[in-house]
Amino acid sequence: MEQIFTCLAPGLPSDWKKTWVVVIHSEPVATAKFYFTTSYREEDAEELVPCNAQEITRRITGLTAALPVDQQRWKSARLSIDSEGAFALNYDYAK
Repeated sequence: MEQIFTCLAPGLPSDWKKTWVVVIHSEPVATAKFYFTTSYREEDAEELVPCNAQEITRRITGLTAALPVDQQRWKSARLSIDSEGAFALNYDYAK
């Protein structure tokens, strides 16, 4: 997580409150969208340009190997980090 945040941080304004990445996992490649907000309201989200979107996407998809086999077939993942240092990584297994 620390390496992922290191790449997100340079694009964040000083008053950011929350940032998140949504990765869509479809073969053969995964795509990602990056957001931040200066409030905690996701309705106020703005797009974020990280230092290396491909590397962040690769790192998030690389975490799949640590999941139990029955959870490795996710369709999307969402990594959210708040300015206090809390983070969550959630997977969606929709068909």
